Amino acid sequence: MEDCGKRSGDDTQKSKQDETERAELHEEDFHLKILKDICCELLSNMLQELTKENILEGLNQGHLNEQTCSCAFQNLLPLYFTSVESFLEVLREADQTLADNLEKRFPSLKVHT
Repeated sequence: MEDCGKRSGDDTQKSKQDETERAELHEEDFHLKILKDICCELLSNMLQELTKENILEGLNQGHLNEQTCSCAFQNLLPLYFTSVESFLEVLREADQTLADNLEKRFPSLKVHT
């Protein structure tokens, strides 16, 4: 009988712990979402400011490639479509092949000429 009482108390305590952990995870997720939103806003502003020379330098130094651009686009689209489109137009001047490959991966970005 005593064991039953202990188990019941243990279950209640475990249940409270689970609820606390879920609340902490929810709060952490909320803060991560805010951080991601801020980073996307910053990145979209930076993309609009990049020149052909900046992009060429990023490509030459290995900071810009299809993988990094795709990752950025996945996080920015569709909310920051205009910024991505603007970047893609300048990228096209610097590296036509990379721009074409990105357009194939993200058909919504087809530049209208």
